[in-house]
Amino acid sequence: MQQQLNQLATPSPSSADRSSTSSTSRGGSPSGSLGSNAPLDAPLHNPLTAPVNIEHMELIIRFDMRGIFCDVDEDMLEVGTQMHIHSTLVAPYYLMESLALSARRLAVLEPHRADKFMTLAVSLQTQAISLYNHVVSTVKIDNVNCVPIIQFAGALGRHLLADLLARRDEDFNVFMDHYLEFVKIHAGINLITHAAWPYLIDSDMKDFLIWAANIKHTPPIGHECDSLRHLIDSAGFDPATHDACSSMVRVLQVALDLCQENPPRHRRHWVKFAWPVLAPQEFIDLLIQRRPEALLCIAYFGVVLHFLRHCWYTNDAGKHIVMTAANYLGPDWEQYLVYPLSIVNADTL
Repeated sequence: MQQQLNQLATPSPSSADRSSTSSTSRGGSPSGSLGSNAPLDAPLHNPLTAPVNIEHMELIIRFDMRGIFCDVDEDMLEVGTQMHIHSTLVAPYYLMESLALSARRLAVLEPHRADKFMTLAVSLQTQAISLYNHVVSTVKIDNVNCVPIIQFAGALGRHLLADLLARRDEDFNVFMDHYLEFVKIHAGINLITHAAWPYLIDSDMKDFLIWAANIKHTPPIGHECDSLRHLIDSAGFDPATHDACSSMVRVLQVALDLCQENPPRHRRHWVKFAWPVLAPQEFIDLLIQRRPEALLCIAYFGVVLHFLRHCWYTNDAGKHIVMTAANYLGPDWEQYLVYPLSIVNADTL
């Protein structure tokens, strides 16, 4: 599985004019797209002739759009649902990953069946990646098949985040090794997104792209991250590293603002998926070096996760991250951990 994740194929751009429109309406499946006419015989099996059993049916029936895509605002959920259904019908690799993600969720919600659902999740994810790599190597990306491609990348990223946040390593250093591995793998997923990007703005994904960009560029309001920002300003970083850290802190403050909105909106969950993979390389390098300034950012991300702990992706991961980070950093950095510790140790929020 790890080898497959590190060898995700990147789709090739179409040789056709990117500004041209397909003869098939958006969401259709013309010949040559990642749809029903594309070659589907993967190394494991052909998904159109593979056995379907009662376990698969349970995963389909219990697939919960609101539970899986918890960050999508209510006014966009219906459109997202229709896009999801269409993509599962035309892109078997996305169907397989959707079932894998359904199984991963049920493993959390039904602990007494967790082993069974986790086995299903791993098996289906393996099939999804094999199908994706095989199909993508046979077609060119265009303004139709870019939608299931980007949906697959997003679903796979959510699945990997769920696996990461399920960890309860007592040694924060061990957790950071796994966190950095997650970021590394997600960099490969980002290559998929970048390859599809020129076509997405003219696709059914357009409104979702604008929605996400608006969240990312929301001006920060609160002051919870002020001490962290001042620390970075005084750290003596070179300009590129300073800007990288400052950008991550800015998004953290936006996340904390969203988590404390009243009434709450579903979009507050977006940052838990986005923040780890928005990191510039300069910030990642600081994490690799275990620089306290960057590790404190991880602790503040733990606060965001704690605010979102009533979601199956998260549970008590946020508190665990904050507590183990504080133990790792020690008393020399406790002044910067006052806010994170006060939040996760509060009786109620």
